[in-house]
Amino acid sequence: MSAWAYECRTRDDSAARWFVARTAIDELPPDTRGVLVRVGDDWLPAIVDRSRQVAVEAMLLHDVIADEEFTGTGAEVLPASEPSAPATNLLTTSDSGPVDRRDLQPGAPGRSAARQPVTAAAISMAGTKFIVVLVDLTTASGPGEADLVIADMQRRFGVPVVLMGQEEDGTPIYYGNVDLKERLADVPMDRMPWKEYTLS
Repeated sequence: MSAWAYECRTRDDSAARWFVARTAIDELPPDTRGVLVRVGDDWLPAIVDRSRQVAVEAMLLHDVIADEEFTGTGAEVLPASEPSAPATNLLTTSDSGPVDRRDLQPGAPGRSAARQPVTAAAISMAGTKFIVVLVDLTTASGPGEADLVIADMQRRFGVPVVLMGQEEDGTPIYYGNVDLKERLADVPMDRMPWKEYTLS
């Protein structure tokens, strides 16, 4: 299920981004830019970007409150070095059905997957929310680039990430957290809620 949201970014130099419900932000004073976003058990300082609304999976939304101690200005929302992205920054599309993306090519090692379409499934099992991201078989087969992709995707989605590649016959190969991989073992691949995301 999709929901309208705003993107929040960390106040340091990291690439972490989180999504918060538009309704939650609209309840705050209109000049509020500094917020605290709940990530796990922590409340992390962030800047909310009200200039763009995005449609995201509801399970990716984080709790948010105003940061009364923040005194920054709107200039911190989007640095001049970053071009403003269109309102369709992260859009969900209709379910793609069974996965047939064997030609998918991830970014080169060490390079961000920015502005590339990403096919992923948002999953919630036994109270744990995570994302399964479709990559090529080489990436999903071992450490190295896979660890870089997972770190990048976890910053962008704000939840744990498992990578999935496919053998020639379509058999899924998972890479990531062992517990999450075990939970996925009994989930039919074509029953996962696959959608395409465009990440900025």
